[in-house]
Amino acid sequence: MLRLKLTIMTTIKHTILRYISCLAASLLLMTACSKVDEQEPFVNIDPAQIFNSPQRIESAAIGMYNALQNAEFLGGRVLIYVDQRGNDVNVSTFFGNVPTFNMISNNAIAQNAWTGGYRTIFETNYFMKKLKENESVIGADAANVYYGEAKFIRALCYYYLVNLYAQTYVFTADASHPGVPLVLDAVTNGAEALSAANKIPRATVKQVYDQMLADLTDASAALPVTWNDDYFNHARATKAAADALMARIYLVMGQWANANAKADAVIGSARGFALTADLRDYFNKDNYATNKEGIFSVATNSSDNPNTNNAIGQHYSPLGRGDISVSAAYRNLANFSATDERRTQLLRTTGTTTLTYWTGKYYTTTFDSWVPVLRLGEIKLIKAEALARLSPAVADPAALATLLEIRTRSNAGALVPPATQAALVDLILTERRIELAFEGHGMIDFLRTKRNIPARPPTQAEIAWNAQLVIFPIPFVDTQQNPQLIQNPGY
Repeated sequence: MLRLKLTIMTTIKHTILRYISCLAASLLLMTACSKVDEQEPFVNIDPAQIFNSPQRIESAAIGMYNALQNAEFLGGRVLIYVDQRGNDVNVSTFFGNVPTFNMISNNAIAQNAWTGGYRTIFETNYFMKKLKENESVIGADAANVYYGEAKFIRALCYYYLVNLYAQTYVFTADASHPGVPLVLDAVTNGAEALSAANKIPRATVKQVYDQMLADLTDASAALPVTWNDDYFNHARATKAAADALMARIYLVMGQWANANAKADAVIGSARGFALTADLRDYFNKDNYATNKEGIFSVATNSSDNPNTNNAIGQHYSPLGRGDISVSAAYRNLANFSATDERRTQLLRTTGTTTLTYWTGKYYTTTFDSWVPVLRLGEIKLIKAEALARLSPAVADPAALATLLEIRTRSNAGALVPPATQAALVDLILTERRIELAFEGHGMIDFLRTKRNIPARPPTQAEIAWNAQLVIFPIPFVDTQQNPQLIQNPGY
């Protein structure tokens, strides 16, 4: 039964979504998908009938998760870009100027990631628009769950877009600096797409964050605690997934009390989340749909994945392309002890005289690694940091205890007890690097905490957290097509 569900969920270019994807492709000047399945050929379905039955609406909803597999975005690449601009991996020449902070405005990676993110957003907007027109087919209660899924996916895309293409939230005191365009509706034909009304300017960063939180608040209220299905509980949006993403967003905003409250909502969820006894279990593909730590991942399998040049496991594993190795800076982090199982079990080596280090998180899953988005280990560390920052006078004991839960799981060794808030926060930020490395947090963590990104000699010099080129350029072609789309300074 589970294998059947895997096939249903991850073959994913369904007939109904073929129409939506092809419409998105034409509007975004992209190439349509080519996968086929066992459904009726999409050319035989009247577009007006796409939302005319509960079964087709369900298929369309599942198709939004296919959009998350976009090879240039949440199929894994966007996490890689964030970490290539961090400090825990070595500079990879495969990604051109991304890790060296010297991109130009017509950079193909910047263009493809931007298009990939907005294509996924288009599909959520289109789904919601058409569902609203046909809500009577399933009723308001069922429709609200689907709206919650769409809003979760849209917020997730905006999280990565605004953190790649705009300065971090705390860059200005009120986050009034330019963010990314907020596209909240779907055009349905080329004329609409080219109209002046759709030449949307960049919203402020605050406006983007406010929209993400509004979407996720709605999603949290609408989504189920459980789908009563292990696979869907890990690969489909749930109430806990919405709360977890809000916890992360509040952390980036520096709203510590809200971050702690949302972390608590996840930790106390009736789903019964728990840290896996061994972190390797979370990254073992046999456990993707059953482990207690996972909150949300982008699911793939060996026949439905972002392909050889884009799958996250391909880039991180020497059994695949092997483009991304682990840096000495990561291996030499403070408190990363010789007994720590994240060192002894989750670092692999190749070579004899000169060793190259690789993460074990994706080592054997070169094509079919699920893309890790939200898990309990991160939520515990969000709670620890939020509590620590809420206690300026002393090193908060509850924050330290939460931090030690993560370290105990990996046999990480004892810590010198921190005497001050600053010392405790430093321990937590280091632990985030040790625990969450290679999962798409690197650059974002440096920037939100106003820390410069260290050099990786000889190819990457230190770059200030608020430097102009620390973020991606707005794609040149988009600024030419939309005069209201202002380019980032320095490009």
